[in-house]
Amino acid sequence: MAKKAKADRQDPRSNKSLAIREIVAKMPTAKASEVAAAVKSEYGHNISTTLVYLVKSKSNVKTAAKKTGAAPAIGSAADWVESIKLARRLLQATGNVENAVAILKAVE
Repeated sequence: MAKKAKADRQDPRSNKSLAIREIVAKMPTAKASEVAAAVKSEYGHNISTTLVYLVKSKSNVKTAAKKTGAAPAIGSAADWVESIKLARRLLQATGNVENAVAILKAVE
């Protein structure tokens, strides 16, 4: 069986979430039902208000993390390994856990 061609993730006509983000950028104070109607008329997607709320909340979480300066979550195994190596170097440099914790608190 032939594989389907992958949809273009940068095209709002094939990506509902991207279409919602673009409409919200144009109409930031619009209600979810208004956003859903605009997405339907502009891109032809039938979406629920729940999806609009989901996309908006994800956007707000990313924005809040940028404002607070929160470190991004460690995602891949390589990131975990690198973090463990950094922690080990910090412990070797400070001598014990208490000193390492004190230094980390001072940096915050």
